[in-house]
Amino acid sequence: AFMRVVIDPNLLVSYLLTHRGPIAQLLDVHLAREDFILVICAQLLEELNRVLKYDKFERYFNDETRLRFIALVAAIGEAVEIPEEVPPITRDPKDDYLIACAIAGNANFIISGDKDILELKTENAFQIMSARQFVDLIAR
Repeated sequence: AFMRVVIDPNLLVSYLLTHRGPIAQLLDVHLAREDFILVICAQLLEELNRVLKYDKFERYFNDETRLRFIALVAAIGEAVEIPEEVPPITRDPKDDYLIACAIAGNANFIISGDKDILELKTENAFQIMSARQFVDLIAR
């Protein structure tokens, strides 16, 4: 049984910026080895694109790199559809699509570095954890 995982776009951004840390291990090693399935949705790709367009990131990569990275995530992820209007679940309504994506994609995990998301108490079938916690889990 494959683990199905939603990864917060903010972690994907930090991967593109540093290629280091637990998120790099997750993507470069474990995703490459197909230890888990990356679950994505259009809203996640849109959010990734929106954040990567911030002025502060201009000196780290250019438009071409940004678009290639989004295309890569789109290609390796398994896309699921979520409703346009997502019910409010989190403290930050901007994050609700992540939960909806996990539910629609039958995900086992949401991986995030966002405190609001990590502290979320949910009745759903998935667990929410940091990249470090998930790397430790896979290693076991």
